[in-house]
Amino acid sequence: MGYSSFKKLQQVNDKFGLTERLADLFPKIKSVKPSAWLLRSLEIAYEMPLTNEKVKGEKLISPLLSEVAHLYKDKITLFSGEDITVNSDLTGPCDFIFALHPPKIIVEAPVISLVEAKDEDMEYGVAQCAAQMYGAKLFNDNKLKPVDIIYGCATTGVEWKFLKLENNVIHIDRKSYTLIPQILGVWSYIIKSYLI
Repeated sequence: MGYSSFKKLQQVNDKFGLTERLADLFPKIKSVKPSAWLLRSLEIAYEMPLTNEKVKGEKLISPLLSEVAHLYKDKITLFSGEDITVNSDLTGPCDFIFALHPPKIIVEAPVISLVEAKDEDMEYGVAQCAAQMYGAKLFNDNKLKPVDIIYGCATTGVEWKFLKLENNVIHIDRKSYTLIPQILGVWSYIIKSYLI
């Protein structure tokens, strides 16, 4: 059963004994000014037809996450399309992964956050991301590098919905983010929370 087979959050909760809660995950976020490179990359992207998940992932999501990775380039590694298989129920590629280690070629534990790109169906994106977050938790545990909190995000490239897995509870942010400085601010908060 691959991550993409989880279409509803209730499926994930039932399968893995998780619960969900709505929460204000980031009540006080400091905006981060985007670089000229990121703004120009997104400007160019919007000149192209953004007709499916793949192109949105490449043109909208990847540049923003690359900016985050660059801000913390000695501490984290951004991966795209890598497989995290932990068992027969949790298998397959993840759109984007942040791992808490300096840049390397291979994904190593601990995985701290995942991003799932979805064309329009945010409910499906949240469910798939939640399954990937639980898979990342087990991946870290199996590698003897557990972390207490795993973050995730489902995004259309414009709307960003953040999640947090802690103590088998999926906390879903009540708020969705659409402004680039706020999205960068949330990612900065997430990464810094692991560096303390």
